Amino acid sequence: MSSADPAGRPGRTFGRPPADPQLPPPPLAELPGPPRRVRPSTIVIISLVVIMVASVVAIPYATPVVDRWLQQQRPPDRTVPHDPGPPVSTGSDDRGGPGVGDPYYPDYGSSGYNALKYTINLNWSPDDQVLSGTTRIDARSDQLLRSFYVDLVLPVTRVTVNDRPARFNREGIYDVRITPSQAIPAHTRFHLTVSYGGDPADYRNGNITPWLVTDDEVTAASEPEGSAWWYPANDHPSDPATYDVSVRVPAGLQAISNGRLVSKDSRNEPGFDTWHWATDRTMATYQSLLSIGRYEIKQGTANGRPYVYAVSEQLSAGERARAFANLELTPKIISDEEGIYGPYPYHEIGGLVPGHRLWYDGLETATRPVYAARDMTRGNAAGLLTHELAHMWFGDHVTLQEWDDIFISEAYASFTAWWHAEKTGGRSADDRLHKTYDAYANQPGFWQISMIDPGRDHLFDAVYLRGPMTLQALRRVIGDDAFFQLARRWAQRGGVHSLEDWMRMAETVSGKNLDHFFRAWLYGPTAPARTAANGLA
Repeated sequence: MSSADPAGRPGRTFGRPPADPQLPPPPLAELPGPPRRVRPSTIVIISLVVIMVASVVAIPYATPVVDRWLQQQRPPDRTVPHDPGPPVSTGSDDRGGPGVGDPYYPDYGSSGYNALKYTINLNWSPDDQVLSGTTRIDARSDQLLRSFYVDLVLPVTRVTVNDRPARFNREGIYDVRITPSQAIPAHTRFHLTVSYGGDPADYRNGNITPWLVTDDEVTAASEPEGSAWWYPANDHPSDPATYDVSVRVPAGLQAISNGRLVSKDSRNEPGFDTWHWATDRTMATYQSLLSIGRYEIKQGTANGRPYVYAVSEQLSAGERARAFANLELTPKIISDEEGIYGPYPYHEIGGLVPGHRLWYDGLETATRPVYAARDMTRGNAAGLLTHELAHMWFGDHVTLQEWDDIFISEAYASFTAWWHAEKTGGRSADDRLHKTYDAYANQPGFWQISMIDPGRDHLFDAVYLRGPMTLQALRRVIGDDAFFQLARRWAQRGGVHSLEDWMRMAETVSGKNLDHFFRAWLYGPTAPARTAANGLA
């Protein structure tokens, strides 16, 4: 994703890192102690806020970009229940739990099974804003299951498991517990079908809703939550699956989702169109997309891949033209990224520019990223596209084991924007590394956000600068050959992995003991010393 800061929402950065700041060189800091997963304390967070405020007062000549980044570090919105509370059960020997035990979002996802495919059939009624339909989940059990959970906020009307009626009951806003008529044996395939419906805008998690409404346009696209507002799922990045999505809408509206556009009207029903989309490569739930509205659509083939670009008709004709001009950079950027990361992991390409005032600049919805209109209609947006398209490898193809592994997604996406600028006549990644280091070396709060465990409230901020800095420093330490071999092997690995997995691969590929480097860059809590071992001299 990328940065924006609308009123009433904590600022988050989900795609494009801030441009390089220009501040006077500050004093350096000491090397941190032994590595460990550390969560910032309340004192650390308060200290960060004080430092950021002081910085704004002390250096009024700092660039607007730095001010914007600093503003994004303000205290978390206390109307949102950031404290996850007591541990959530991850199940028992014969029952799945309502969460997978993620340290930041313990009630997200469901234990005891793995989703393999979602077949989603929906009907959208714009008059009453009701989204209704059924979702079939093909899954495989990890254990004996007498009951298990799905994540869904909309009201459920019926559930079957292996075509037999099953009992269900809601537990909180997010979880629906399902009890099949017969227990599901361990390590077997099964399927469940959930019927449901309601107005997604009626449901909020604290003050958060990923369901956006602007006139007759609605969109579900957000991170880390989003899917539960339009289909039941095992909503955690550690359980990616394939998708088949059909959405019935009144004629004149378009329904946009991920993957291949199979048909614009699969049912030939007067007065209605059913848009059918399919993905045969897996993606995580937060990478899924649904947007319904009046869109101008361009389709075709580029470099052998089908593309679908969609831009909201809420934008003016001139704005749409500028947005399409940016979207049409996609094939070239993907080709450039294939040069270092290997084959593109999906069969389709595309992009969506909705009419909403998004609270992010971009989101890596698989095959078809979502981009904010404000960025796509104001000149060249190549940096934003480069970041979001890099996520097709990093974050989408190689996805997170836990949310605290966000570094393996955002660091590479942000670094790719640095690299692409370097290769197209812009500033070098080395220059960006040193200028950014100089700008933040004397701001302790920036370094107290650990990359190995940033904490839920800092999941989407410092990583957009610390991530590419770390990778460029690593590039200097192990050399271009080993660095890009590592990037390619990691990108092509696919599947669910952790930051620790990446660290082990980095040592294997480089043939170096990188313990000192990782302590300095990933574990904090102070700025790395300016030494050759840290890639800074």
